[in-house]
Amino acid sequence: MIENIVVWLTSLIESTGYLGVGLAMFIESFFAPIPSELILPFAGFVASRTDQVLIISILVASVCAYLGSLPFYFLGVWGEDFVNRSLKKYGKYLFIQERDVKKGFEVFERYGSGIIFFGRLMPIIRTVISFPAGVAKTPFLKFSIYTLLGSTIWSALLAGAGYLLGERWELVGVWLSKYENVVIVTGIVVVVAYILFQIMRSTKEKSVD
Repeated sequence: MIENIVVWLTSLIESTGYLGVGLAMFIESFFAPIPSELILPFAGFVASRTDQVLIISILVASVCAYLGSLPFYFLGVWGEDFVNRSLKKYGKYLFIQERDVKKGFEVFERYGSGIIFFGRLMPIIRTVISFPAGVAKTPFLKFSIYTLLGSTIWSALLAGAGYLLGERWELVGVWLSKYENVVIVTGIVVVVAYILFQIMRSTKEKSVD
């Protein structure tokens, strides 16, 4: 069933463009089996061979991933007991396992609200980290900023890689499965360096004018 959903989503991205990207990432945010490691590189690949703009695809993916994280955040606001009771009833339909949610609470307790940002770059954790964020009553603005930033970096890394690889976009998922930590850290460094470069260049151009 999961494979059929992934095939449907990739077909939707190819046929409807930004709408498909947004819907796929919205679902991926709360439906754990949907792999953004496939969705985002494919979105980048589609942008490389159509008139879709890569940056717009990344922004749409990021915003929709954030929107998809909100239900779990607001569920968490009702308390940890409410989260556990709800997941016992409905978690199986979203393929969310109790041990994954427990791990989400553990890393949040250990690292604090900053894990909301970094958690968006980690498989499984990015799906469940909204629960403890809500339970801890993390300020909504803070949660939103961290989630959007993390989602944007993740989307930029994977969609950008798919764009550059073209027909070989599926290699992104292979590399992540083998060298996940190295790829993530390297990607963050590259994205941050690029942003800083753009800021410095813009500042320099303004000073010249």
